[in-house]
Amino acid sequence: MKRPRIFLLFLTLGMVLPGGIFWAGDVLGAQGEEWSNWDINSIFDDPQETEMTEEGDIEPEDIITLRDRVIIEASYDFIGAFSPGWSEVPWNSEKKKYNYILGAKMDALLSLDFNLTESLRVWNSFSFSVPDKTVFSLKEFYFDYNLQQRFYLRAGLFTIAWGISVNFPYTNLPSRVPEESGGDSYMGKLDIPIGIGGLQFLAMTRNSFMQNPASPQLEEVAYGIKYNLALEKIDIDAGFFYYIEMPLRGFVSFKTTLGNTEVYAEGLAAIPHPEMRRKKQTGNSRWDEPYDSLRFSGSAGFLQDFFRGKLTVNGEIFYNGEKGTGWYREKTEFQDAETLKFIEGFNGALNLIYRPGIIGMRLFVQCLYALDENSVQLVPGISIKPGDLITATLTVPMALGSRDGTYYSQNADRDNRPFSIALLISFGGIFRYRM
Repeated sequence: MKRPRIFLLFLTLGMVLPGGIFWAGDVLGAQGEEWSNWDINSIFDDPQETEMTEEGDIEPEDIITLRDRVIIEASYDFIGAFSPGWSEVPWNSEKKKYNYILGAKMDALLSLDFNLTESLRVWNSFSFSVPDKTVFSLKEFYFDYNLQQRFYLRAGLFTIAWGISVNFPYTNLPSRVPEESGGDSYMGKLDIPIGIGGLQFLAMTRNSFMQNPASPQLEEVAYGIKYNLALEKIDIDAGFFYYIEMPLRGFVSFKTTLGNTEVYAEGLAAIPHPEMRRKKQTGNSRWDEPYDSLRFSGSAGFLQDFFRGKLTVNGEIFYNGEKGTGWYREKTEFQDAETLKFIEGFNGALNLIYRPGIIGMRLFVQCLYALDENSVQLVPGISIKPGDLITATLTVPMALGSRDGTYYSQNADRDNRPFSIALLISFGGIFRYRM
């Protein structure tokens, strides 16, 4: 396969350490309703920290006492967007190959946190969106219970994140239970602190187990176990996950700091089990491509700040040894649930963000490269925050390389235009009240 031009671009952009799939094309293409879900700062968030915020845990500086029996929190976003797009490169555009999208959206999220006792807490959150078809919907509903500060149980409707990588969530095994099962993520997890680490047990389902209680099936439930060891200089996670329609998967991840650089690595092994093969043979399976041997995947990345935190760089390499696999992205107030695929073979990403310190300005570039496909996704952009409640973002999402490549043929734009411009202006804020 000839790829000298696109490989030269790859090197020119500084992708010495390739890696990562950040699906910016899924949320920043010319499809207006997708833009508002994307935040360049999320590239550098720890997935576990993000999970805490999404599940409604209070920030560390907020100390909850029994006097704070009820906490009401509401967030609002008013979004306007404009996007011209081209079917070809803009400088070679022809008539009927150019059009634009103009859109607006209003979203609200209401959260109710009830601390009934020192041991029992109930969390509810609801989303309201216009002009979505689903006007009002339940986002999360669960309870937390601790038994003598030794066992911590959470059960209900919520999401969970495993793994380290901010680019490739391939070790986030709970997110890989297929979307085709339908329904929401009903889960139960038990955390047990052990010394300088902890053990977590997980059971979850996304299909009709809760929607048809008259005839639940145990095979609709997935099971997982994860152990964390937090040593002084290195943090280690290891876990296993079983679902009848997926290979048995186990992973291990490491994260440490070398000088001023955060370094992380993950590895995953997958092998089909007899019950999965049986469902494949009967034609009842709806997910992973069949293979009969042990498959390995792995990634390594780094994160470092330069110039006193003004410039942040994240790079990662990823090898996907499994064919036709992906992960499930939960429904949010901004977008429907969907399944996104991992690209087979070697992949690379480089994420840059520069903060000049002027009116909240951020200059950013995301570049994703699938080596075997000769496919590239490039998203340069700029955002400014002139006030506490307003943010303006301008980006130019591009899909380059082979027309058969994933980034080119499956970008987020419904018209499949590989080049577009996205201008997004949002007003939003958070209100919190304690009783």
